Amino acid sequence: MKEQIFDSQRFLQSLADDMELARELLAAFLEDSPERNNSLAEALQVGDTDAASRLAHSLKGMCGVIRAERLVNLALNMEQAAKKNDLEKTKKIFEDFDVNLSKAHEEIHTFIAV
Repeated sequence: MKEQIFDSQRFLQSLADDMELARELLAAFLEDSPERNNSLAEALQVGDTDAASRLAHSLKGMCGVIRAERLVNLALNMEQAAKKNDLEKTKKIFEDFDVNLSKAHEEIHTFIAV
């Protein structure tokens, strides 16, 4: 069985099983996270580690709200690498984050459809 990126059970438990609130938060995540992720990719492309650190921090918080721990950890590692001006390490972590974010989006769409 493949490992889930989005822990729907923990997420729902954190909201006292309020499915309406869950859908609202997930809709906001699905709308906002791609924009921030694209901004992060652009910051990395131009070598702006300050912006990359801020965006990784923002994504870390968003991923924490939905209980996507792997994404939280990757975003934290990106944030720390960017703060150290380690652009290459930040870019490498971003590649992994980007793939996992896409998987999380798929899992969230499946969860919402239920």
